[in-house]
Amino acid sequence: MKRGRRGTVIGYVLSFLWLFAMALAGFFVPHFTDNINFFKIKKLYVEGLETIPPAVVVEEIKRFKNNWLFINKQGLMSNINKATGNAVKDLRIHRIFGRDGVSLSIYVQERKPFITAIKDNDVIFYDSEGTPFTSPYAQPVNIIYTQDIELINKNFNKIKNLIESLGNNIREAYATDLNMIVYTKEGIRLTLPSPFLLNTTSIKNALSAYKTYNNDMWAREIEVDTEGIVIVRGSAR
Repeated sequence: MKRGRRGTVIGYVLSFLWLFAMALAGFFVPHFTDNINFFKIKKLYVEGLETIPPAVVVEEIKRFKNNWLFINKQGLMSNINKATGNAVKDLRIHRIFGRDGVSLSIYVQERKPFITAIKDNDVIFYDSEGTPFTSPYAQPVNIIYTQDIELINKNFNKIKNLIESLGNNIREAYATDLNMIVYTKEGIRLTLPSPFLLNTTSIKNALSAYKTYNNDMWAREIEVDTEGIVIVRGSAR
């Protein structure tokens, strides 16, 4: 019994010492390698950027003290997204070992705005997959004004279908609980059901009417209800 207890105690002591040693290694190794020239990035290549300034990526690299050993996709991408409002969709890191040291090649895939929702002074972009982001560098497209962002969040696919059906040819739109009003680049006003009530029939009828009256100068307003009834208004010929 005594030997068994002694063996158990020794086992606990050895386990503690091992954990303590690993903790020390985890604490000292990053600081140790930071001071070794071999682990410093000699050259940095950044590709894929369209709106995000390269300086943003460089600044986040500096947070790792230019140590290529501890730079990883998850950490770097998380830091860049914090600085850009979730504007990065994907990121790839490639280490290039050469005679003069290690170079780092980073490819950044930005999120591209598909919808721009504006509520008061807040601007929220949505990419084609419906992921929201708030990049200060992105340019507004397909602008939708609303007082309820949930109208966009919960009905993104239906709104996307409408915009794509119109060939991304909208100047601006207004989404409310009552209806959705779209102004095309030609100046035609389309009035459709609220995003909550949009359906395939109403979108199809709106598209058909838009194509029919798009080149007719007297048609200025097209209204489609939930039952598919189309009303066309305009000035006299």
